[in-house]
Amino acid sequence: MKKSTASKKLIRVIVERHEDGTYWGTTQNIPGVVNAYGSRLELLKSNIEAAFKDYLVLATEEGYDWVLDFESGVQWEYKMNIQAFFALIPEVKISAIGKKAGINESLMRQYARGTAAVSEERMKQIEKCIQTLGRELCAVSF
Repeated sequence: MKKSTASKKLIRVIVERHEDGTYWGTTQNIPGVVNAYGSRLELLKSNIEAAFKDYLVLATEEGYDWVLDFESGVQWEYKMNIQAFFALIPEVKISAIGKKAGINESLMRQYARGTAAVSEERMKQIEKCIQTLGRELCAVSF
């Protein structure tokens, strides 16, 4: 195997949240697929990065040349799947969440349809808004 001189390799991970609250992540742009899960986003990240290291060890042992692309390290990019959230809970109005979060309602609809990618920072903003709404709903009594 020849030595690679490339910079850190970007690995994209699509993150989805299952109906039980578990986060699932799947790599998108590497040979093969690595996936993992976690009860929190931070745990998912830790788990998928550990699984990828194990995957690299196995690929190295098997003599795959593509592992050379990762010798300079890895940069992770996590993309959230907001479409799954809004499909899971259709009672939550996309435009209302956008308005509450201070995000253009049209852009929120694009996120929900999957025609615009949601950054991790923006997803956290949306998630915080949804969690605030949840706390507000839990405080209601009749």
